Amino acid sequence: MKVDISIVIVNYNVKAFLEQCLMAIQRAVRDFTVEIFVVDNASVDGSQAMVKKKFPHVRLIENRKNVGFSKANNLALRQIRGRHVLLLNPDTLIQEDTLTVLRAYLDAHADVGAAGVKLINPDGSFQIGSRRGLPTPWVAFSRIIGLSRVFPKSRIFGRYNMTYLDPDTEADVDVLTGSLMYVRREVLEEIGYFDEDYFMYGEDVDLCYRIKQAGSRIVYIPKTQAIHYKGESTKKGEMSFVTHFYNAMLIFSRKHFNNRYSLFLRLLLTIGIFSRAAVSYLWRMLKYIAAPGLDLAVIVLSIYVAIILWLPGIALERFRVVLPIYTFIWLVCLYFAGAYHKKRRYRLKPILGSSITGLLINSTFTYFFKQFAYSRVVVLISFVLITLSLSLWRFLYRFIGPMAKKGPLARVRRAVIIGAGKEGKRILKKLQKRPDMQYEVCGFVDFDEKSIGKAVDGAEVLASIDNIREVIRVEKINDVIFSSDRLTNAQILETIVRAQASGVNFRIVPHELEYIVAKSSVDDIEGIPLLDIAGVADPLDLMFKRIFDIFISAVVVVLTSPLLLVNVLAGGRLKKRLIIGQGGKPVQMSIFDGGITLFRHIPLYFSIFTGTLSLVGSEIQEYTTNEEHATYKPGLTGLVQLKSREKQKALTREEKDYYNLYYVKNQSLITDLQIFLRSLW
Repeated sequence: MKVDISIVIVNYNVKAFLEQCLMAIQRAVRDFTVEIFVVDNASVDGSQAMVKKKFPHVRLIENRKNVGFSKANNLALRQIRGRHVLLLNPDTLIQEDTLTVLRAYLDAHADVGAAGVKLINPDGSFQIGSRRGLPTPWVAFSRIIGLSRVFPKSRIFGRYNMTYLDPDTEADVDVLTGSLMYVRREVLEEIGYFDEDYFMYGEDVDLCYRIKQAGSRIVYIPKTQAIHYKGESTKKGEMSFVTHFYNAMLIFSRKHFNNRYSLFLRLLLTIGIFSRAAVSYLWRMLKYIAAPGLDLAVIVLSIYVAIILWLPGIALERFRVVLPIYTFIWLVCLYFAGAYHKKRRYRLKPILGSSITGLLINSTFTYFFKQFAYSRVVVLISFVLITLSLSLWRFLYRFIGPMAKKGPLARVRRAVIIGAGKEGKRILKKLQKRPDMQYEVCGFVDFDEKSIGKAVDGAEVLASIDNIREVIRVEKINDVIFSSDRLTNAQILETIVRAQASGVNFRIVPHELEYIVAKSSVDDIEGIPLLDIAGVADPLDLMFKRIFDIFISAVVVVLTSPLLLVNVLAGGRLKKRLIIGQGGKPVQMSIFDGGITLFRHIPLYFSIFTGTLSLVGSEIQEYTTNEEHATYKPGLTGLVQLKSREKQKALTREEKDYYNLYYVKNQSLITDLQIFLRSLW
């Protein structure tokens, strides 16, 4: 059978992206024959099973180990039958017309050996790697020292990414990205496929160089476009990325520049490559050593201060043995408590346990080795200073540092769903049941202007697709979610480009699939949120919450006690109310009936002090025997109350359930502080 296009995809642990990619290819096939090869480099995420089950027509090549990008491609390229070949990354989403445009272009231009398209980032911006210049010593030098960034529009300095060219203008180029490259099969056979000396990165540059050396043109065609999520297969190994990327530059330089340029230029380029690689390594290492490095300084300083405070007359030289030991023990305790784990690096919980453990070990050391250690009080003072200092810098970092925007409340992503059809409603229902995914759906954007203002499963249709930028601005949207049953890939790309630079994340739910695909994440919307009830069981969180309640309520009670008498004299009388308490049980609280309105809620702080209420909790509701009841303690304020005030309307039952579950999962002292402070303003 005659095959027009052979498509080759190399996959490595990106099952969701691969599935979306294959579905997009199916929608792009027209009146021509296509064969698809997926070469899997020993993925462990179920990619192979997914291809076999959902795409049985795809020819799957399963490698027992990761053989790299070049070798994996060649395994398929030696078996293809198509006149043309599309080399495609799994994290790429093509338009419905992409195959048609590329096939027609190569058929009409016999001198063109390879073609690429306009690639866009998930935020709608142009991906400058869509077309590049050959990395000659000068081009590479301009890139390495940053001249290409300073003068992007210069033909002299901006040649690496050809940033001086209009992204919407067709042009002859030197290099296309390997994420989407359309090539004649006869050209590939002539030049000998990919060079397998490249494990990853650089192989596309090498291939394009040899295509041009063989006398064929390479053309960039912006008439069609595709989304490229860029680096999804390799984002987990940052150090390996540096190794492979800069090693590829050295291989290319050695293979193609040895006979073209002088020793001095090649030496200069090599020094530049090694220098840039060293900077990249150091920059990545800083992320791993910054926290323990700061902790080391804090611990040493704390012990030093403790010695000065308690033993001012003793020479510090006498602590030259014990000070390093104390420091080492506390650092080891921090490490084993998980204080340097990526997800716990800036959390407070590991600090207390590790500090106490370090205190016990160092106190024991002081008891048995009195010739080196002179006072357990020094250890105790050090413990207090270390605990406070380590907690303080982490607390400040989470509130004013780069992590500040990632607090429990700030992590709630305001989202809008594009398309109010069957698929859009399915996505809405799924997300309403998944507060752990942190999407707050504000409504729909649809194509039918007549549906604007209507409620669809409790969510309002806010506007038509033409006004997407205005919706993003007014509703302060963080995420735009596409329901792909009513949208072509071309319409999705058009909408993304229309709303680019609006600061939102664009996410796609492939039709009838159970996950949301986006840059740097694949969110499973079907999985059971077992973590939703984990937060209420954390004793440390509950202890901090109770201490916070007692402290604030005690201060308020003391300061407002005289006002109680004033309100009684003004005609106010205490009235008892039966409300829903923790676990749905009935509890009593008191509130003023009559008197001065401003003083009406003062008695609630007595209930907070005694533990009937909390400062932050569920809604205060009258107790009835035939209604569902909240599972956690009611509060003076809470996430449900806060969101109702922000939206200036009563919340639906689904919305209340969402916010209640979200609070339960994320309950902590920081969460309560955020809700409490936002309620005051």
